[in-house]
Amino acid sequence: MACLAFIFLSLYQLRMAYEFQADFTLLQWHGPRFFQYGLFFIAFAVFYLFFVYKNKIFNFRASLGLMDELFKTLQAHSYALLISIGISFLLNFDEYSRLVIVSFWVTALMGSFLLRGSKRMIYFSLARKGYLTKNVIIVGAGKIGKLIMDEFGAHPWLGYRVLGYVDDQETSLYDSHQCLGTTSSLKSLVTTNHVDEIIITIPSQRTLVDSIIKDLRKISINIKIVPDMFNLMFSTVQIGNINALPVMTLIRTPMQGLGYALKRIFDVVLSSIGLLIMSPLLGLVAILIKLEDGGPVLYKQIRIGKNGKMFGMYKFRSMVRNAEQLLPQLSDKNEMDGAAFKIKNDPRVTRIGRILRKYSIDELPQLLNVLKGNMSLVGPRPPLPNEVDLYGDWEWRRLEVLPGITGLWQVSGRSDLSFQQWINLDIYYIENWSLGLDVKIMLKTIPVVIKGEGAY
Repeated sequence: MACLAFIFLSLYQLRMAYEFQADFTLLQWHGPRFFQYGLFFIAFAVFYLFFVYKNKIFNFRASLGLMDELFKTLQAHSYALLISIGISFLLNFDEYSRLVIVSFWVTALMGSFLLRGSKRMIYFSLARKGYLTKNVIIVGAGKIGKLIMDEFGAHPWLGYRVLGYVDDQETSLYDSHQCLGTTSSLKSLVTTNHVDEIIITIPSQRTLVDSIIKDLRKISINIKIVPDMFNLMFSTVQIGNINALPVMTLIRTPMQGLGYALKRIFDVVLSSIGLLIMSPLLGLVAILIKLEDGGPVLYKQIRIGKNGKMFGMYKFRSMVRNAEQLLPQLSDKNEMDGAAFKIKNDPRVTRIGRILRKYSIDELPQLLNVLKGNMSLVGPRPPLPNEVDLYGDWEWRRLEVLPGITGLWQVSGRSDLSFQQWINLDIYYIENWSLGLDVKIMLKTIPVVIKGEGAY
């Protein structure tokens, strides 16, 4: 807040110095219209802090990924600024400089991003040295417990150090973690060790969970329970009630009605701008492909779109001209499980094609598919007809929406993911869609593409 106040007052000073031809260094803070500008900043600060706390981005301990944190910061700045402008309009304060307001939004965002990036670097440095870790014990050695422990191991920035797990049944799931005993020994483990948190992953065993909570209630320790909703398959849950009866409603997808219309407008505007800006690159790539083997520049591949409708998906040709005829010879070399076909060192890929694939340049012509309405900028991966032939009811859910150029699968490992992980990410996206989620995925796509991670 001190940083934001300094930026706002400095911009105010610059504006007043320019307007009244005064010396910037001599102008006092209580200059012309200072009262109106002061009220504007106070309103902004109040609402900014509200959104910071609402989005839970106030902790020093990192609880979000960097892109998520920056996106929520962008939301907080933007919403607070818009509300402050609305309040100023209602109070008939119309003497603000639009240049000051816009400049404040831009520079305040830059300042916040810089501070949050620096905070994250400090956090990682301290976390690596073990200063910010929470000691945690996992209750339950089942599927969910293993998932949580793997998550903590893969993401040390979460700040959890697993001391071990307790379970009433013998298990070999956690070879890399210590079995501390049975659930009956949990209270003594907590009192004899420095334990900050207990995570219970067996909520269906209600009697046992009640017993654990009663034993630990008088001890100053955080207790978290993973809800017994693992088998809801990532469905969006809306909490409500029927009269006095609490109920949970499963939402198929919010991508309908006005939401769908906004997404379509978003797609058309951004794809048009993208084609215009990247036209020189598209022309250069077309020339390089033509020079390599004289074959066609574009490759039109039949894919399955929304509701099972076939369409021709455009790509820059990255393989030899007879790639489809060579496919049966390579079928035994498939490195993907499920219905998908992928080979890391596919011999059909051309030299220029490897570069195009690594940086996803071969996908750029799909902007034409977006304009035609066959695809969206963000969505599930468009499957091949032979893949869809192997789909069950669960996998078919991916076809409820338009396929996308990028998606959660793109920013979560790309071709390094298993087929089932692809499916799960796509369905999670469908059931939790929002325009904000689309923006976050597109922002996350940029560093993934630049690094060329998981692409082949």
